[in-house]
Amino acid sequence: MLGARRLPLLFASILAEVAASGCGADDPCSYEQVTAIGANRLAPYIEDGNLTLAECQVLCPMMASPAVPDEPSSPSSSTSTTDPTTGDTTSTTTGAVDDDHAPRMTTVLGCAAIPASKSDIRCQYETDCKGGRRPAGLRSEGRGGGDDPVARWFAEVAHLEAASVPAFERLAAELREHHAPAELITAALRATVDEARHADLLGAIAKRLGGRPSPVELAPARSRSLVELALENAVEGCVGETWAALLAAHQARVAEDPEIRACMAEVAADEAAHADLAWAVDAWIAPRLSADERTRVLAARSRAVLALRDPPILDETLERRAGLPTPDLARRLWEALGRELWSSAA
Repeated sequence: MLGARRLPLLFASILAEVAASGCGADDPCSYEQVTAIGANRLAPYIEDGNLTLAECQVLCPMMASPAVPDEPSSPSSSTSTTDPTTGDTTSTTTGAVDDDHAPRMTTVLGCAAIPASKSDIRCQYETDCKGGRRPAGLRSEGRGGGDDPVARWFAEVAHLEAASVPAFERLAAELREHHAPAELITAALRATVDEARHADLLGAIAKRLGGRPSPVELAPARSRSLVELALENAVEGCVGETWAALLAAHQARVAEDPEIRACMAEVAADEAAHADLAWAVDAWIAPRLSADERTRVLAARSRAVLALRDPPILDETLERRAGLPTPDLARRLWEALGRELWSSAA
């Protein structure tokens, strides 16, 4: 079912294409979203003209995410957005928020009332845009210690790689529970070994540079349905790990530090295999879902893709020493991956 590995060749093609056209990250991606609160509910909050952070955390939905195709289960106000990966114009619903898998660890930064509206506010969010497969229930933020931005970045990524070990252990167990093919289960178990090795490799670089990876903290796991597994796999695997693998392949080519180049080459090869596994799991699950469930999975994947759309401005040392792409280059990599993979999988 896994078949020939296609993603390494695709990544090589994308990197060559983007490099020829003229030419990841330390900080979280940020975005805004208009949310319908309702005039009666909002009025007491805006009597003094200001909304505090605590009030924003109450009012702004924590599962909010960038523009996605309109879903009938999410009523309220809408805006139109053009998706660069497909060229399609879609409607973004900003009222009730679907409870499907969130596109990354999301934090409310603040909010503001909209002068022309008595019922809507503009919520500001940040969402961690580093790639990789996060387990459900990840409680630790993994903020890397140390003064060197490169050390902090590697400490944070080492934390995420360590968190991926229980994520793949759970994936293997749930695939077995849902009677998936043995090769998918075996590949998930193999990935746990890869991720533990990645955590050691990346953690060693972080420590060499003065960073301190933080321990992983997880909430107790619960039994999940097949559609819940599909939602997590779409976000964390088909998007998160696919993006992480492409960024790692870029770092392996351009990082100034030879140890980082060698490390990221190893990580990139493994992450591409993990991303291939995610797409194989997606293909196996899809026929076993209802039409409505498949729509939910596609929407969750679209949200996760669009959450990566606007990369942050990086510390120059991250671009030079660690090989992370500039915001402009990251955006072009995102667009190319959208054209070649994400949009074609819709």
